[in-house]
Amino acid sequence: MNDFSGRGRRAQDRADKVTETYTRKMAIEASGNAPVKTGDLRADIAASPKRLGKASWQYGSTLDYAGIQEFTHRSKKGFIRKSIWDNEADYQRAIKREVAD
Repeated sequence: MNDFSGRGRRAQDRADKVTETYTRKMAIEASGNAPVKTGDLRADIAASPKRLGKASWQYGSTLDYAGIQEFTHRSKKGFIRKSIWDNEADYQRAIKREVAD
């Protein structure tokens, strides 16, 4: 049982590290693709990655107009969603690789 529990904790730790890495990567990509007027939106997204729990992270923006820019801006629509879509397969492969070991 101790060996099983130890392996489970190590797998959780590895999954958390991979999730953190990809969350930060996606936040930087989303930030780089966000529309720029003052730069506040880009800075807010880049600084936003936050750990919610083991292997659970989030990023986004707290600015009032972030949702409007994400869903309705003519030329940059979907910059946060696109960063997720672009990294989804790589993230899934990385998690499988880390947890399978």
